[in-house]
Amino acid sequence: MPDRFATILTCIDGRIQGPVAEWVKQHLDVEYLDTITEPGPEAVLATTDERDLAVLLGKVQVSQRAHGSGTLVIAAHADCAGNPVSHGERHSQLRQSLARVADRLPGTRILAIHAGRCGEHCWAPELVAEVPSAPAGDPAAA
Repeated sequence: MPDRFATILTCIDGRIQGPVAEWVKQHLDVEYLDTITEPGPEAVLATTDERDLAVLLGKVQVSQRAHGSGTLVIAAHADCAGNPVSHGERHSQLRQSLARVADRLPGTRILAIHAGRCGEHCWAPELVAEVPSAPAGDPAAA
């Protein structure tokens, strides 16, 4: 039986929202997605100040409390107007994002995905990095 909810922190770009949602549902076996949008979320999570980071993570925690979401997916994409950087830099930001939020969301499985162009109107999400969930208070969660 699938988990009911996962949380996605993704770009506001409507071109990738469908492909990202499909990928998450297929790969994580969930029914519903709570979606938080932010232009260039990987750059924001990697570089924003502590106050703004707390605001974003507060939205994730609403999904966790209200819907029992135990998974956060950070989704970036090629050709991002909100974060116009190279493919390599985007992947680096995704990894930095995971490292930055993992200890702030104990017990949460966190994945970073990147939706690359695969043709006209085609986006192919791929897993870049993952932090498995660990119980709160578990040294592996830090």
